[in-house]
Amino acid sequence: MKRRQNIANKTIALLLAMQLFLIGLQAKTRIDQGNSTIETLIWMIQQYIPVLVKVKRLDG
Repeated sequence: MKRRQNIANKTIALLLAMQLFLIGLQAKTRIDQGNSTIETLIWMIQQYIPVLVKVKRLDG
């Protein structure tokens, strides 16, 4: 049971890391489309916070 939980936690951590990576790619696209850097940075922070909260819950 503990091994299954460990695998699940590692899978969730990998998916959250991928989500952060995709947010970064989206931010680059926003900048390339003409959004200001500051506006994009604010958007990124708003996207990152929920993901980081999930990571913290995983950490326990």
